[in-house]
Amino acid sequence: MNETPIPETPERYKTLIVVLTLITTVITATIATLQADANIRSNNANRDSQYYAILVSGELVRSGLQSSYDLNTFSKVLLEKQTALMMQFTALQSEQSADKLGTALNNISALAAQARADKLINFSVFYTDPRYAPKTTDGLPDAEAYLADVSDEANKILEKQNAAADEYHKWNSKSDAYVGVLTVIAVAFFLFGLAQAVKGRMRLVFAVFGLVILLAASAWALLILVA
Repeated sequence: MNETPIPETPERYKTLIVVLTLITTVITATIATLQADANIRSNNANRDSQYYAILVSGELVRSGLQSSYDLNTFSKVLLEKQTALMMQFTALQSEQSADKLGTALNNISALAAQARADKLINFSVFYTDPRYAPKTTDGLPDAEAYLADVSDEANKILEKQNAAADEYHKWNSKSDAYVGVLTVIAVAFFLFGLAQAVKGRMRLVFAVFGLVILLAASAWALLILVA
C-alpha cells in the first residue's frame, strides 16, 4: 500500500527565521551602539588633539620670546663685562704711559661698564635663578639646564597631543570598521527577508546563508571590540 506524501507546510522554518531576525536586530543595535560610542570617543580625541596642538603652538611662541629675552640679556651682560675688562687693561696701559687723564677716563669707563653688567644681572634668569646661576664667581651659567627647561613644557604638551592623536586614529578606525560590520549585517537582514518570501528548502538555504554572514559579522565586531 503506497503512503501518501505529507505536503510541505508553507510555514516551515518561519519561526526559525523570525528568531534569527530578532537576534540579528539585537546584534545590530549593539554594534550600532558600539559604533556611536567609538565615534564619540573619536570626536573627543580629535578635539583634544587640536586643543593640545594650539597649546603647543602658544607655548613655543612664549618660550621663544622668553628665551630670546633671556639670551639677549645674558649676551649684554657678557658684553659689558668684556668691555669693563678691556677698559681696565687700557687703563693699565695708560698708567704705564704716565697718562693720568687717560687712566682716569678708562677706569671710569670700566666702572660704568661693570655697573651696567651688575644691573643687567638682576634681570637675567641665568644669574637670578639658582637652577642656572654660576656655582663660582667666575663660573658660567648652566645653559644646558636652561635650554632643557625652556622646551620641557612644550614637550609635555606635545606628548599629550600625540597621545590624543593616536587615540583619535584608534577610535576613528574602530568607528569605520563598525560601519563595515553593519553593512555586512544588512546583507544578513536581506537574506532573512528573502527567506520569509520564499517557501520550501530555499527558505532554509537563505536562512543558513544569512546565519553564516551574521556569525562572521559578529566575529568581526568582537575582534574590533577587543583590538
